Amino acid sequence: MELARRSVLGIVIVVFVAVMLVLVVYLLAFSTVRVTGVVDHKAITGLANGTQYTLVMITPWEVQVLDASLVDMFQGKGLNLTVDKAFEQELLNHGFSEIGYQASITVSSKDSVNHLEPGDTMGYLVKRGDFNVLLIGASVEFEVERDKSLWISSVHD
Repeated sequence: MELARRSVLGIVIVVFVAVMLVLVVYLLAFSTVRVTGVVDHKAITGLANGTQYTLVMITPWEVQVLDASLVDMFQGKGLNLTVDKAFEQELLNHGFSEIGYQASITVSSKDSVNHLEPGDTMGYLVKRGDFNVLLIGASVEFEVERDKSLWISSVHD
């Protein structure tokens, strides 16, 4: 009887430790890291025939349209242009199957997910809504998920 209790207790302890290890690994793998920095430049990309093209580069000095067929669409747009669903659809109508958004940020805090130190710059992938709120030259605070390190998961005010 005593041996059976010890065996059951041993199994319970092993299961408990295993569950705790899985929980710790899960939390480490899927947790987020909060990062601060300054938006250096932004880009809009388009996917056509399996190739990704940079369509527009927005720097602190200019909106540089890299696809000649889109020059008229960006005429008169400022450095902090916003892209709504209709404008994105116009870009898609120019033969792109997908539109993407990037924001290059010079970090002022450590980004341990991407192994960045203060002063390093990285081009993060962002959703259209975040692209619109990340203004060139602005200080920002954002989160990066460990399992999606290239993406900004959320931007804070």
